[in-house]
Amino acid sequence: MSWKPAHRPASLKLRLALVFGAGSLATLLVALGFLNFGIGHEIHARDRLLLAGSLQDMAGVLTNHPGDHGAMKEEVQEDTSVAPGAAACFRVLEHGRLLIESPGMGQVLPQGAFTGGPWTRVGGRRFLTAERAVGPYRIQGTLEVTGDDRLLQGFRRRLLATLLLLAAGCSLLGVWAAHQGLRPLRSIAATTRGITTQRLRQRLDPADVPRELGELVQAFNAMLDRLDHGFGRLSRFSADLAHELRTPINNLMGETEVVLSRDRTAGEYRRVLESSMEEYRRLSRPISRMLFLARAEDPGGTVRSMALDAGHLVQEVLAFYEALAQERGVALAGAAEGGLWGDRDLLRQALANLVANALDATPEGGRVQVNVKASGSWTDLEVQDDGRGIPPEEVPRLCDRFYRTSDAFARKSPGTGLGLAIVKSIAQLHGGEVRISSQVGAGTVAVLRLPKP
Repeated sequence: MSWKPAHRPASLKLRLALVFGAGSLATLLVALGFLNFGIGHEIHARDRLLLAGSLQDMAGVLTNHPGDHGAMKEEVQEDTSVAPGAAACFRVLEHGRLLIESPGMGQVLPQGAFTGGPWTRVGGRRFLTAERAVGPYRIQGTLEVTGDDRLLQGFRRRLLATLLLLAAGCSLLGVWAAHQGLRPLRSIAATTRGITTQRLRQRLDPADVPRELGELVQAFNAMLDRLDHGFGRLSRFSADLAHELRTPINNLMGETEVVLSRDRTAGEYRRVLESSMEEYRRLSRPISRMLFLARAEDPGGTVRSMALDAGHLVQEVLAFYEALAQERGVALAGAAEGGLWGDRDLLRQALANLVANALDATPEGGRVQVNVKASGSWTDLEVQDDGRGIPPEEVPRLCDRFYRTSDAFARKSPGTGLGLAIVKSIAQLHGGEVRISSQVGAGTVAVLRLPKP
């Protein structure tokens, strides 16, 4: 299988320069085209007026002096040549018979040359022709425009040269304009090259870039915010994980060193192994939960959703914790209406985590209430306790991984701080959310909100 390099888009600077140059060239073509048309039109209009005026003068002579051939000859022979650049030449016919014509006109333009259109070409010369009838007379007039054609051709050559020079200049101007226009992007690139994992708090200032790039800068700053937040969470996660695993590992190492310091009896070895098993279980819990969180964050992960009996799910979870609740002197109660839609195992795990947290926070004589309520297009799994409560400043961080409240640290609770993070991941897998409200001394309400199908 041969490897083909990916197609690389053309340079943005080149594309901008080409667009600018093409636009300028089109504008110049239109402008110079109109100029050429206008000048040619004016010259030809002038020639027509000149010839028409001369014919009018001839017609006036024939009208005012009929039969006066001398007056006619004098008028006709005012222009006696049809050489290049000559003025108008005329011929007067009476009933088709030649009376008078300008000298040499018959050799260049015979009578039959006036039967076509107004423009006649003879050899390399071009003439404007016109006829006019006055009684028994017919006047034929011509005006050589060869000189005008040469003038227009020279003008067009100069226009073309001007067009080429202006197009080249506009292209160079387009390159310069594109280079200047892309300067803010080069500035952004230079700034981003200086951003490292140690400088994730650096941001671009939207006021330093053109308005068109403001949205790009804001999106880039938002990305840096997400990276900074994610990197901070990763750093805290690594520190919390090291702290969580360090204690059981140190315990295992210490016990092993003590046992190996001298010979022990079989009973002593057994006690050490039993103690080690407890530490292994302690290590296994956060590892299992972290694996679950990793699978929950996999975009390809699937949720096997189905219709569930809400009452049966609640009673199943409450039955599991009934013995623990009785041991701690906490009352457990549940009420559910309707059904649920979701993954049975995942929702049971999420509800179990919420009930376990509520039991841990509720002192003897307290109560934990589990309710399932339908609210519009949502179904709420609500776990409420009348325990110690949580300070308001700690509530937003309750679903962070390894986060443990100050009360949990004070009581040296054996939890890992991953329970609510798992609940949040399960809610997100179902397209839902977790809401927690609490007040110190008045208990906590945790709600797992799920969308209806």
